[in-house]
Amino acid sequence: MSNYVITVSRQFGSLGRPIAQKIAHRLNIGYYDRELIEKAASIMNEDMREVSPLDENIHLPFANALFPLGIGTGSHHRRLFKVQESLIQECVLKEDCVIVGRCADYILRDYPRRFNVMIFAPFDVRVKNSVNSLRIPEYEVDDYVKEIDRARDYYHKFFTDEPLTTVKYRDLLVDSSAMTQDEAVDLIIRAASAKLKFPLLF
Repeated sequence: MSNYVITVSRQFGSLGRPIAQKIAHRLNIGYYDRELIEKAASIMNEDMREVSPLDENIHLPFANALFPLGIGTGSHHRRLFKVQESLIQECVLKEDCVIVGRCADYILRDYPRRFNVMIFAPFDVRVKNSVNSLRIPEYEVDDYVKEIDRARDYYHKFFTDEPLTTVKYRDLLVDSSAMTQDEAVDLIIRAASAKLKFPLLF
């Protein structure tokens, strides 16, 4: 039987990343996130400062979220995305895994053993999470969340022709404000197990 993959798309401030990390830990499977971009850049022999805007010339908190593929040109982004696409496919061939963001649900849309989750939360909850967990100053947080929402939506539309919040390719939508992180992890694992037929060990 082929490896399975759980892809996690998420709104900024919805705590999607820590939930995804807990899923991978609970299932003892691989976890892939921003390192896919870094590896893709390495394969392309790009200077990481061109891929990640967090250098001495740019002083924006959470700039990686504002610029998911760095600050290069459109052609640069397309080349980087193609390498990233190949890496995502390699990850799935190598092992069972969780992949966060990176349009993985779209890239793997024809892969039979995939379970795609979208984690969201109301705007005010995401603002509160950003202040409490991400340490964004309160006087800036509204604007940052809105800007990052726009950046992620643009990124998703650029490569998939669908908004980030689309239900297309998604198997489960989870409002993280309606439950604890552990409850969200349990829900996602049980739903994924029901579809993909892997055993639950807890």
